[in-house]
Formats: sequence, structure tokens, C-alpha cells
Amino acid sequence: MGPGRLSSMFQTAASGLDAQKKRLEVAAQNIANSRASAKPGSDGAYKVQSVVSKAPSTDNFVNALESQMNPLKTTESNHFPFTQSFNDKSQQASLGPDTTVVKSEKFRFEYDPNHPDADENGMVKYPDVDMVKEMAAMVSANRLYEANLSVIEAAKQMMKRSMEI
Repeated sequence: MGPGRLSSMFQTAASGLDAQKKRLEVAAQNIANSRASAKPGSDGAYKVQSVVSKAPSTDNFVNALESQMNPLKTTESNHFPFTQSFNDKSQQASLGPDTTVVKSEKFRFEYDPNHPDADENGMVKYPDVDMVKEMAAMVSANRLYEANLSVIEAAKQMMKRSMEI
């Protein structure tokens, strides 16, 4: 296993770590701001955030695979020829998920006429945070973060063992 393959494992796991870190941060922010009220008519209300992950394109995978293939020696004319159709950009392609944070304007209203942010009807505007969903997202992100750390540890062990040979 060449050094390029090992570094791509680290890059992919690091991309996964970053995605799970974002999920944890967003869930923590949503939970922390679940009781943040907004003054009536103001635009300064907290907007519930969510992380959207998009799978990497298959072109990135194909380019990364081509860049890691060893040149094949052709001993017969029936063998497929190996062509290097990749460039430096393909080796830098990320194989992990692309994550973006999106905000949604979902609010819930509670009746509390004594609250300083209550409107003329006594309703207070809060972000519509689903605590069960946010806690489940935190647990899931934590487990996936640990799984990516395990990948990094396994790659380090493979490198260590290959140096012992």
C-alpha cells in the first residue's frame, strides 16, 4: 500500500470528522437557543439550523481510484492497456461528504402575556427546536465521529506495521 493510498484514507476520515463536528456544533447551538425569544416584529430571531450532507461526486472516486492504480505490465496484446488519464487535481479530490449548514425559519408560539417579548395577543415567538431530534443527532454524530477516529487509528497501525517489515 503506497503512501498516497494512506494519505487518502486520512483525508477521507478527516472529511468525515469535519462533517460530524459540524453536526455536533449545530445541534448544540439549536439546543442552546431553543428558548431564545424574539421581540414582536423583529427579524433578529434565532433560526433553527440543520446540516445537509451531499455525497461526493462519482468523478472524484473514479479519479482517486485511477490515481492509485499501479501501472500494469502488458504481456499480451489482449490485456487492457493502462493509461494515466489523471492529473494533480484528481489526487486532491475529496472523497468525503460535502456539508453545508442551512437555516430554516420555523417558529413556535407560546402564550405568555407577562413575557417582555410577548406581542399584543400575549404570544411569544421561539425557534421550533425539536429537542429529541437534536439529542439524537448529537448521539449519532458522536458515534460517527468515533468511527472516523477508528479509521485513522487503523491507518496509523497499518503504517506502523509496514515500517516493521
